[in-house]
Amino acid sequence: MDEALLRYPDVLAYLRQLARDPAFGRVQYVTDLGGTLRAAVVGRARARLAIVEALGFVPPEFDVVLVVGAERSLSAALARMPANRAHALALPTSPGRLRRAIDEALLAVEAILQSRVANKLVDVGLALNRERDPRRVLELIVRHARAITGADAGSIYVVEGDGATLRFRVAHNDSVAADLRDHTLPVSDASVVGACVRSGHIINLEDMYSETGRSALGRTFVHDRSFDERFGYQTRSLLTVPMRAPEGQVIGAVQLINAKEGREPLTSPADFNRRTRSFSAGDERVCLALATQGAVALENANLYAEVQALFEGFVRASVTAIEQRDPTTSGHSQRVADLTVALAKAVDAAGGPLAEVKFSSEELREIEVAGLLHDFGKVGVREHVLVKAKKLFDWELALVEERLDHLRTAARLRLAERELVALRTGDLDVEAARRAFTAELMQIERWREVVRRANEPALLAGAVEAEIHEVAAARSSTPDRELRILDDAHLTALLVARGSLTEHERSEVQNHVRHTFEFLRQIPWGQRLKRVPEIAGMHHEYLDGSGYPRGAAAAAIPIQARMMTVADIFDALTAADRPYKKAVPVDKALDILHAEAEAGKLDRVVLEVFVKARVYDRIDLSGGRK
Repeated sequence: MDEALLRYPDVLAYLRQLARDPAFGRVQYVTDLGGTLRAAVVGRARARLAIVEALGFVPPEFDVVLVVGAERSLSAALARMPANRAHALALPTSPGRLRRAIDEALLAVEAILQSRVANKLVDVGLALNRERDPRRVLELIVRHARAITGADAGSIYVVEGDGATLRFRVAHNDSVAADLRDHTLPVSDASVVGACVRSGHIINLEDMYSETGRSALGRTFVHDRSFDERFGYQTRSLLTVPMRAPEGQVIGAVQLINAKEGREPLTSPADFNRRTRSFSAGDERVCLALATQGAVALENANLYAEVQALFEGFVRASVTAIEQRDPTTSGHSQRVADLTVALAKAVDAAGGPLAEVKFSSEELREIEVAGLLHDFGKVGVREHVLVKAKKLFDWELALVEERLDHLRTAARLRLAERELVALRTGDLDVEAARRAFTAELMQIERWREVVRRANEPALLAGAVEAEIHEVAAARSSTPDRELRILDDAHLTALLVARGSLTEHERSEVQNHVRHTFEFLRQIPWGQRLKRVPEIAGMHHEYLDGSGYPRGAAAAAIPIQARMMTVADIFDALTAADRPYKKAVPVDKALDILHAEAEAGKLDRVVLEVFVKARVYDRIDLSGGRK
């Protein structure tokens, strides 16, 4: 019969005997500065069992603790321990009972670890499902794979588009700092990771610094120690797992280095000898599960990135299409988007009446897209109307000029006929005829100048308006018809009081907002951008109901559209690229905006934020971007 274990030192002595059997596990002893043993930690795979004396020292890191001591002290000792992680064994006891208590505690550790791994895998799956950034997906895989397996380092290689190259994308290492982001290698059997990707099999190497465990897939791998020598590191155990996409192809590999005891870095050759271990079959399964989850998440993230790129391309192409229709407003869509987003950020930070208004990053993106596409409906406006710089179209002015030239020619013909008559009969006063001809030419040129002045989009003066009516009333008779200088359509256009558009043309241009809304609402924007059509389609609505196209009441106009209205008007006033007007100085533009706010058209509070935050400094008023 084995001798009874009476005291804690007897327990430690028995542990030394058990530790002689490699199958039992590793035993680490915790001592004080004087060398006195204070506790022991049994390690088996990833399990850590602390064996401590009742009311004695407890190591900071353990999974389950086995408290041994006199019956009377166990209750007080257990009260200090985590309830679901503490086991107790009363002394004296037999070696057999101690061995059973240790084995049962280690089984409890395994159960706890398996539960943790299961929970961690669920957490990882949820995190990967939320992540849309491919690099963040890879970071999550490496971090969680290392945490679960206890790896000192980990990295991910991703197959490049040609399928023949692997690129080093992410690396974590507790012990050294190295940047290998530009490192690539071929998909071949020349490297462990290349062979893993090529074969699609897990490669688990026990110790790259010994002859044992260095073969896998029926072959031997030669360890390239250049990295180790460069950074003073030792790559001992190595686990490489393929990342297999749902379609079956291997898209990369997860590689873990040096399963270790404890969380501290490996800083000396002794650390690599004493604290590193091989990766277990359980580590393989966990890493494979993570790699599979990661492959799915990475494929989803890449697909999401492709969709985002496609969407960005569509938006940019749409802006290009708008500007191709109206090159004079080049850059306007981008500037309005920039101004509106900057104003939204300023509103988000403002207090007072707007203290409750907050915009998330997704809402700011929604505002930006609406700003970029706010004028897309211009593709539905006739191009010659859209770019009309003066009241008469070029061909209309050319027709009026031809008619005036015809009047000059007719006057010259009449003078020539009178001169011929005078030569034949001598009855006509030639000088009087020539004076009449000169007066007629002067009248024609005056009419020409009146038409040219009235054709400008500036405010129409009253005197010019009267003269235009005079020109319109003028007639020139020929044997077969009566000639008018101005048709009714010409007269209507030249009598426009301000700007270059007739009421009909203005209505057509204003309809671009309706076209914008009708076009944008055909697009399935999804939940995050669902208000893009509404915001873009209301940027010309005024709070007093005088805006277009709906004449919406103030309550129906969202603050995003109110902000865009301010940005749109400001850019239209200050833009230096409009052929029908000069750029308005910033101070003058702000005065106009304030007048519009006083008239009840613009949101006064939003305008105050725009001015106070100097949002307009965010753009280059010469037409470029800052």
